[in-house]
Amino acid sequence: MNSEYTYDDIEPVALNEEQPQLCQILYTDQFKSVMGTLLALMKKNEYSDRALALTGLGIEILPSHYSIWIYRYNVIREIGKDLVDELDWLETISLDNEKNYQIWNYRQLIIEQVIGTTGQYNYHREFPIMAAMLSSDAKNHHVWTYRKWVVSRFGLFADEKENSFVEAMIEQDVRNNSAWNHRFYLKFGHEQGDAATSDVVDEELEYVKHKITVSPQNESSWNYLLGICNKFNISLQTLEGFCKQFVNDGTDSADEIELIKSSYALEVLAQVYNDDKSILYYDLLSTKYDPIRKNYWQYMKSMLI
Repeated sequence: MNSEYTYDDIEPVALNEEQPQLCQILYTDQFKSVMGTLLALMKKNEYSDRALALTGLGIEILPSHYSIWIYRYNVIREIGKDLVDELDWLETISLDNEKNYQIWNYRQLIIEQVIGTTGQYNYHREFPIMAAMLSSDAKNHHVWTYRKWVVSRFGLFADEKENSFVEAMIEQDVRNNSAWNHRFYLKFGHEQGDAATSDVVDEELEYVKHKITVSPQNESSWNYLLGICNKFNISLQTLEGFCKQFVNDGTDSADEIELIKSSYALEVLAQVYNDDKSILYYDLLSTKYDPIRKNYWQYMKSMLI
């Protein structure tokens, strides 16, 4: 318990005492004391400094406990604690809980509270903590999801630094699917993106084609390419020449196809040709280049026969 406060007047709620039990959870005495007292405080709707202190200890013990986070937020609001101080505290918690999505949801709540109270928020303070987390795990899904929220909330789609950041992340690891998704969100995931000029679309097509050339068997960049085509109704026929450089098909005989540099190029070409060559490509995908999806490729082939 927090030595600064006393909870002697609170009767902790008993945990895990239902009978019979198939497999009883053996909680530590500290866990039962902290969580039991927290549940008791929640039941009596106590909003106080001691309740806030105990939520911090509860989160330290079990950071994924959703109810504690919500209770802490309500305590913060009711007793009028400094919200910037709360963000500082949250950053120390975040660095020790890289895979916990609760910290990002809570951060959004606090920031919205700051905006609601003051009418503004310096979003630049968000970047150091995200950078620290991504330096540890460049594909941390929770951080990337939060970053999308920051971009959307503060209108950073065209922000030069944000676009440079995501380009640097792709340069660092061209297979970082999260970075590719974020780039697509920046370029096309908003109203202005829906109306992107042909020059912007062409520029992105050239960019992703170059990245595919660097790593032909990278699903992330192919998805980006096809995502652009799908969003702007660009025919796959326009990709035929590009895709053929990854498929050595000097003959229609499967035995004589010497090298397939990209199964994704093979898939696109199968959709482009829609003929006997497509059947050959679907057979190659199902038997050699992507057998884990054999049933799917055989289904695609059946649609042509």
